Amino acid sequence: MKNHGEPDLTIAQVAELTNQSVDTVADLVRRGRFFPNAYKAGTGARNSPWRIPATDVADYRKRQPHA
Repeated sequence: MKNHGEPDLTIAQVAELTNQSVDTVADLVRRGRFFPNAYKAGTGARNSPWRIPATDVADYRKRQPHA
């Protein structure tokens, strides 16, 4: 999916943007439902860091209830 020049974000960056813990975001990424275009950076090995397209984060934030 093309992200129109927006940077891909780390799990920590997404956690900060969504006011959630790093563990919660990591769990959501692993489930694959909330950030469907997330991918493993680098070689894609088990210990490679996840990257989440900014468009996935924007879509996720739109679906969240507002307090």
